[in-house]
Amino acid sequence: MKTGLTLFLVAFLACINPMKAQISADSTKIKLNHLLDQWHKDAAQGNHDAYIGAMTPDGVFIGTDATEYWTTAEFSIWTKPYFDKKRTWSFQSFQRNLYIQDNEMTAWVDELLNTQMGVCRGSGTLIKMDGQWKIAQYVLSATIPNDIMKKVTALKSGTDSSIILKSIFDKYGVTGTMVILDPEKGSYSGYRPSCWDSGYLPASTFKIPNLLIALESGVIDTSYVFKWNGEKRRLPQWNKDLSLQEAFKVSCVPCFQELARKIGSDRMNTYLKKMNYPGMDVHQQNIDIFWLEGDSRITPRQQVEFMRKLNEEKLPLKKSVMQNVKTIMVQETTMEYTLSGKTGWAVRNRNNYGWFTGWLKSQDKTIYIATLIEPEKQTVPDDFTAARKLITMDVLRHFGLIK
Repeated sequence: MKTGLTLFLVAFLACINPMKAQISADSTKIKLNHLLDQWHKDAAQGNHDAYIGAMTPDGVFIGTDATEYWTTAEFSIWTKPYFDKKRTWSFQSFQRNLYIQDNEMTAWVDELLNTQMGVCRGSGTLIKMDGQWKIAQYVLSATIPNDIMKKVTALKSGTDSSIILKSIFDKYGVTGTMVILDPEKGSYSGYRPSCWDSGYLPASTFKIPNLLIALESGVIDTSYVFKWNGEKRRLPQWNKDLSLQEAFKVSCVPCFQELARKIGSDRMNTYLKKMNYPGMDVHQQNIDIFWLEGDSRITPRQQVEFMRKLNEEKLPLKKSVMQNVKTIMVQETTMEYTLSGKTGWAVRNRNNYGWFTGWLKSQDKTIYIATLIEPEKQTVPDDFTAARKLITMDVLRHFGLIK
């Protein structure tokens, strides 16, 4: 008899416990539905304190624009002016799914909303804090019908690309710009076109025209060796005799200052004009520093146009001279591509910026590149030297120009 009663009680409790759990979960869902409905209502009615108060102090709100990512504190600041003017939004949920963790301390929501932007989807996480449910994360996203997705993708491709490219520059702690010239299409692409026609000191990218002029004018030939006089220089790799190719590779400033002095200001200006290399302020007093400081300026667009003329051997110079310089400019060769170019680093009014300019040649096409980077808040990151080329390559990968 006792055994039968025991079995009955076990079976009864087995039925009761799931019922209790279901009742508890249903009760929690009612609370969560009320919380979310009231949260949307507080937005529509401009109740700022209640709206922000429904979120956890370390919560996150993510909007429909890819740039819209706010912490609770940031979201409070951003929304306050709209709430003060009662220029808010009215979101009405017409389909909602709630998922509650077994311990009823965490829940997840996804819902379809009727908004002034049409149907949107909201999703997020809610957590129980001190006995109260709060919104820890909420993500608002626009819904796009599949049959118009291609059109929408095309419409926002430029914006999407800018966001991705900005993230590449951000990764290295720099701002900047990059222009890519595709000669087959006759088109320019890249990042921040508003900067493509702004002028900057060419810095060590000027080693390219400097070397062209030195060889064309005959002041040196390709066998020339820069002799080290034994004085300690800024970089240890400069403290030895260097061939043209070696001096170019290690960007030996004293070596190319020597070339500029050999060329002289009159001859330098004559050849710069002949090659249509613009923006240089050259005179006898600054002949060995005009590309590093002073009033000389070249734009990213002018850089790629000059690179194209050099690579296509359309400068008014001997073909042998252009071919020799192009050989010296090769930076990297793989089975997929050859990268040629030159980096540069200048400081103007205590502001640092770095260059990479040149071209990338693959089996089926050649594109011309000018990348300019500046440290954020002028705090030079440790990898600033490498970043000039690394950013260039990352951007080329984004555009599918290399793997």
